[in-house]
Amino acid sequence: MQIRLATLQDIPSLKNLYQGTITHINSRHYNPEQISAWAATGERITSLENKILEQYFYVAVTADSVITGFSSLENDGELDMMYVHKDYQGQGIARLLIQQIYIKAAELGLSTLTAYVSITARPFFEKQGFKVVTTQQVQLGEVALTNYEMVKTI
Repeated sequence: MQIRLATLQDIPSLKNLYQGTITHINSRHYNPEQISAWAATGERITSLENKILEQYFYVAVTADSVITGFSSLENDGELDMMYVHKDYQGQGIARLLIQQIYIKAAELGLSTLTAYVSITARPFFEKQGFKVVTTQQVQLGEVALTNYEMVKTI
C-alpha cells in the first residue's frame, strides 16, 4: 500500500469511496435519513477540489492503483477527512493514513490535532490517543447527526 498526495484526477474515485463508505459502513450507527443527507454531501465536487488544493490530502493506493482510503490535514491541525473504502475495512489503511498525518503535523510544528469524527470512527480515534472534547449535533439541511470533537496532543 502506497500513500501519496491526492490529485484532481482522483476526484471520481474519492467521491465513490466517500459515498460508499457512508452508505455501507456508517449505516451501522446512523439512520437512513441521516445516511442519505450525509452521502449527498459527496456531490459537492468543488468542495473536494478545494480540499485537495488547499490541504495536505493523502490517498492510500494499492499496487494496481485502487484508492483504498484518504485523509486530509489543514494547516491549523484539523484532521478534516478520514475515510477507508468499504471493501478495505480492517486492513490497517486508516493507521497508515494517520501515520502520514502525524508526519506532516510534525513537519508543520503542530502540537495538537483536532478531528470531528462519526460514531463509527470514534473507536479508531480513541485507539490513536484522541480524547472526546464535545459530543455535538451537526446539521445537514434538516437532518441532525451526532459526532464528536476529538483532540490529540502530539
